[in-house]
Amino acid sequence: MRNKQYITASRCCPRRVTCPAGKFTKYMFRFMIIIIPACCCREMMCQKDTLPEQAMVSNRPVVQDSYRRDAVYGSARPGMTGREPQREGGTTVFNRRGSKFILPATFIAYGTAARFNRLPVRQADYYIEREVRRRVDRRYAADDYFEYGMPALAYGLGFIPGVDSRHGHRDRTIIMATSLIVMKGSVEALKRATAVARPGGGERNSFPSGHTAVTMMSAHILYREYRDVSPWIGYGGYLVAAATGALRIVNGAHWASDVVMGAGIGLLSAEAGYMLLPVWHSLFGIKDAAGKRFVAVPAIGTDSAGFGFVCRF
Repeated sequence: MRNKQYITASRCCPRRVTCPAGKFTKYMFRFMIIIIPACCCREMMCQKDTLPEQAMVSNRPVVQDSYRRDAVYGSARPGMTGREPQREGGTTVFNRRGSKFILPATFIAYGTAARFNRLPVRQADYYIEREVRRRVDRRYAADDYFEYGMPALAYGLGFIPGVDSRHGHRDRTIIMATSLIVMKGSVEALKRATAVARPGGGERNSFPSGHTAVTMMSAHILYREYRDVSPWIGYGGYLVAAATGALRIVNGAHWASDVVMGAGIGLLSAEAGYMLLPVWHSLFGIKDAAGKRFVAVPAIGTDSAGFGFVCRF
């Protein structure tokens, strides 16, 4: 009876409620426009090498590893330098080898429980949807721009002079391509297998959120590639990914569990891109520096596909 009275009152006296998502999106754009150039300029002006490019250990040259600041390559081993590398604060659950999978596994477990079991987490989807529909009467298109802007930023930021990523252009291309393939394949397979209807009805491809998956994957690559320049670049990326997920709920395109599941798939896909990088190096015979002898590049056309090979003798 209360619901009927409320509906009648709302029809007689319509009230427009303004959602703060529009202002939030505007300020977030300003944040990204200001913080990324500032971090890049700070790195260009104040960059200092913490370790020399070459050092002499036991009368043999040792080259600093450009991927890990605390490692050296060459003839030296940790025992030869006089001290073993130590982890600050000791070993905890957060710095163990498999700790990077805790957060994506939690997101995926939540999304699975909410979708395939009648638990309180599934009821939370219905509650969030009701509250959003009751309080918001607008739609926002920013999430569609984030879907394509975030991968472009994660890949293209390293081409700016003075902004050094942890991997070169070639390896960054391989990481992005692998992550996108894993992410897109997982999302499309789950959409077809589950056939979950969207909150507003229509297409049955709600689970999981592809927009959230691609933006979270790009944000994680941003953090891993440019955290030496400034960790705030990655933090800003995570903020954009979270805003994308929130806008998908506000726009009535996804349930909350769809967004959480998409975030987990995005994080896991980015990690898969880094884990498979040595596999591609070994499979295609890719070597670094002067030892590079063979490179295989995929070639895809409108009606053909193949590989291009470059050999250096």
